[in-house]
Amino acid sequence: MYKVLTIGGKDYKLEYSIEAALYKDGIDRLIEFISGTVGVQSEKEITKGLDSEKKALVIKQLVENLKNEVLGLPNTALEIFYMGLLEHHGQDADATILSRKDAKHLISQLFEEQPEDGIKDFATLLSVCMDQMGEDGFFKKMGLEKIAGQNADAKPNRAARRAALKQ
Repeated sequence: MYKVLTIGGKDYKLEYSIEAALYKDGIDRLIEFISGTVGVQSEKEITKGLDSEKKALVIKQLVENLKNEVLGLPNTALEIFYMGLLEHHGQDADATILSRKDAKHLISQLFEEQPEDGIKDFATLLSVCMDQMGEDGFFKKMGLEKIAGQNADAKPNRAARRAALKQ
């Protein structure tokens, strides 16, 4: 379905479907965000079997990745928000949101209005967008759920640990 956000007295539909799936910059940002934050959750598996020196290097890199994602959170929220507006408000729809700049203006207005749904910061906006992605079945439509499920079943191996070290 979609989520309706009323901003400046106008309804904007936030939906993650075909247009969102075709927006490469948004998909790239989404994957970077997920990969930059997920590693911290699986730190014990990633560092399993490493000596203390290599373990410290991997943990340091995981923390650095997380820090970078936290610092980039406003841009991530903007990108993902814009992506969700494309289906109903992009070039192939009503053409009211044609750029990230248009989406940024909407976010500014949204934060100023202090809506009832509590979206007043980038973290909350990103959370609303990610929830809507889940509701729209976006991850499943993209095939990301299937890939993530396969990766979740696989234990991090030596190659994965090496890749984390190289990062």
